[in-house]
Amino acid sequence: FTGKSSYEFGDVSKETVRRIAAGEVNMQDFILLLKILLAIGATIGPLAELLPFTFLLEALNISIEQKVGGKVMEVLAKSLDSRIVGALFTSDDKNLIGDVAKRSLLSGILSYTGKPNYESGDIQRAVLQHENEDHSEEKTLDIDVSEFAEWDNLFIEKLGAELDEAASIDPEELNTAKEMDMKIALALEG
Repeated sequence: FTGKSSYEFGDVSKETVRRIAAGEVNMQDFILLLKILLAIGATIGPLAELLPFTFLLEALNISIEQKVGGKVMEVLAKSLDSRIVGALFTSDDKNLIGDVAKRSLLSGILSYTGKPNYESGDIQRAVLQHENEDHSEEKTLDIDVSEFAEWDNLFIEKLGAELDEAASIDPEELNTAKEMDMKIALALEG
């Protein structure tokens, strides 16, 4: 899967993110991957946290349109909320976005949630609320993603550096991470 002769922590995660960033992963296949990972008992939250914003947004919107529901939408919404909170309320350069992009982002979120202000968890709550309502037409997050390419590139660059630094991780956490990596690799290869 990674093209390497030996395994190092984070290899599968880095390769997955690289393939997503390069546009080599079909969105339908990715959603199927998430479902497979859930079916074999893997936690998908850590993988979702590694995804570029635009990919997360697209995955959530497709999940909404296809009425995927359940844990997949919950994890995608939570990860999207987490990224948005980081972008709006922290000064971490991995999360920084420009003022124009912030306005565009907030406008799309507030339109989706129907609220006058954004608070952490609003997307998750709105997804759950919309999922439980009977709609003939599903409402998606209408955000122009073209403004977020640079942000995603910075996120992926910083993420690669963080994964490289993770080599000093606790041995038990490393085993858990390796198990997750292997499940992802098996699901993608299968």
